[in-house]
Formats: sequence, structure tokens, C-alpha cells
Amino acid sequence: MPEEKEERLKEKLRDCYGTAMANGLPLAVLDLAGIEEMDEEELKKEAEKLHLGQ
Repeated sequence: MPEEKEERLKEKLRDCYGTAMANGLPLAVLDLAGIEEMDEEELKKEAEKLHLGQ
């Protein structure tokens, strides 16, 4: 996956988890913190789980 595409996917995940935290789901911070450590395959699986476009 090109680095630019990977960064966009990370940004979508950060937005999703940040919104969850702001709406009263504090445990989303754990997922939010792990985004930077995810490899390409983990990012794809996470985005798929949350129904986010790649």
C-alpha cells in the first residue's frame, strides 16, 4: 500500500475513534493509540471492520 494511502486510512481511523471518544466511549482511546503501530494488513482489517472505505 502506498504511504499516502496508508496515511489517509490512518486518518479515517483516527477520526472514527476520536468521534467515539467524544461521544462517551472512552475505551476507544485504546484503539486510537494503536493505530500508529498497525501494519498494512491490520489497517485494512480495522477499516473493514468499521466499514470505512480504503
